Amino acid sequence: MQRHCVIFNANQEIKRRTSGAYRFASQIESMGWRATVVDWAADWPEHELVAYLDALVGDDTLCFAFSYTWMKFWWVENTVRALKERYPGRKYIAGGQQFFQHDMGFDAMLFGYAEVAVPPVMRWLFDDGPKPKGKDILGGLFVDCNTDYTAMNLGDYSIDYREDDFVQAHELLTVELSRGCRFRCKYCNYAFLGIKEDTSTHADLLRAEFIDNYERFGTTNYILADDTLNDRESKLEMLGDVVQSLPFEPNFACFIRMDLTVAKPQQLKLLSRARVWAHFYGVETFNDDAGKAVAKGMPSKRIKKGLLDMREHMLGELGVYRGSCGMIAGLPYETPDSWQASEDWLRENWSDQNWDWWPLEISLDTNTATTSVFSKEWREHGYRRIEDPKLLAELKEHYDRETGGTQQKFDHKSLYWEADWANLVQASKFVRTWQDSEFVSRPWDSRDHHLKLSSFQILNHESMYSKKDLLNLSQKESIMKVMDGSQYKEIIAPYIKRKLAAVRPILDLAKSGAGSGFLHLARENYLNTGCKNRRTSNFWNEIG
Repeated sequence: MQRHCVIFNANQEIKRRTSGAYRFASQIESMGWRATVVDWAADWPEHELVAYLDALVGDDTLCFAFSYTWMKFWWVENTVRALKERYPGRKYIAGGQQFFQHDMGFDAMLFGYAEVAVPPVMRWLFDDGPKPKGKDILGGLFVDCNTDYTAMNLGDYSIDYREDDFVQAHELLTVELSRGCRFRCKYCNYAFLGIKEDTSTHADLLRAEFIDNYERFGTTNYILADDTLNDRESKLEMLGDVVQSLPFEPNFACFIRMDLTVAKPQQLKLLSRARVWAHFYGVETFNDDAGKAVAKGMPSKRIKKGLLDMREHMLGELGVYRGSCGMIAGLPYETPDSWQASEDWLRENWSDQNWDWWPLEISLDTNTATTSVFSKEWREHGYRRIEDPKLLAELKEHYDRETGGTQQKFDHKSLYWEADWANLVQASKFVRTWQDSEFVSRPWDSRDHHLKLSSFQILNHESMYSKKDLLNLSQKESIMKVMDGSQYKEIIAPYIKRKLAAVRPILDLAKSGAGSGFLHLARENYLNTGCKNRRTSNFWNEIG
């Protein structure tokens, strides 16, 4: 009996397929398993998801896996509980770069890029292999892939979609050119900081992936998931060469360091040549003292000019551009007046683009995540615990209201901070006020919504609008498309319909009262014909 695993993939923030589930599928199939990926899992109507799983799950289905990075903990917790009730006796695995802060019923939790950790974890769970390195916490084994099982190089493999993934032409897919961040911003608790080596993929492999997706599915739009796309000009040059050789025009969204483009203005041409025109910039602050304190020391005057220069260049070269700035309220030495000054500049100079504000969050959790410099040295950087009962009560009320459905859990492992310049209550209220302001407004508000569509959302609509109309799309319009169900109708519903149609013969047999033997044969036929193994490289065999 060939063992089978169902893998749940869901991005509950931006409606796109993420790559982790597919990498896991390729890997375990190279180990002799069958794997089925269920995309948009959190958006399926419950009765349709149950019907699909009833058709697919048999005695050979030994494992349910979750690509956890972009999932809400409450959905995962509820889903695992329901699966255990309906299909008892299976194992549960989760992997990704989101912190594991809840006991959700997993047997193994793989934090970080988990390719190297997967083989020993699978052998331990299913083949009586030795127990992998890790911690027994949260009801299972926590494996830190940042320390005990380091990430692999991207030069030897790519993501392989297959026919039963039902990819549509207008979807936004994910691709990685390299991994890790070369920088060490002090507020950041990202797992892969300070990586200096080049982990870039090969040009011929990248081109083959683009061509294959285009020829099979019509795919032209991608998120480049590199932590910093422009950390190496050689990578930008390679991407541009690949793009110029393609028989179609791709479009890319990515993460960009603005200080690098300012220091190396030749990067602007490299980015436009590669058709990378949707950018997210981790600007964080326009306060020079705050920037120096967090290891982002380029003067804000130069950063502001860099933003304006990038917009002018991209619109001049490509006729299309979206820049999104990420801003943080609460960095050292920056008062509420300073946050407002940054907001005023953005409204005056960046209103045709996009930005977001977040309050500074400092996690003290050392068990399930990589901690930031601030997490380890918060006292040295001027932060203190809030002791005032009134302020603590305000924070509890705020987070009970605002974060119940988000990834982050605020508890005793979170630092409720104050400092000489500000406190977490002020930062949270500033962000909430910004979200509720006339400039941003809620989607159900009657006022105009002026903030433009974000860099990671705009490519979802690239095939549906002219360039002029695309540039004018607002956040409100995008949110309304979600609220009125059009995004569901355009992307998710057709996928679910095709998934259910693929297993319809099994469902029809079950309705007819066919015995377990006939259902087993029907399931085997489906898995043998419709779920052929994904293409893998020799790498998987080397570590498997």
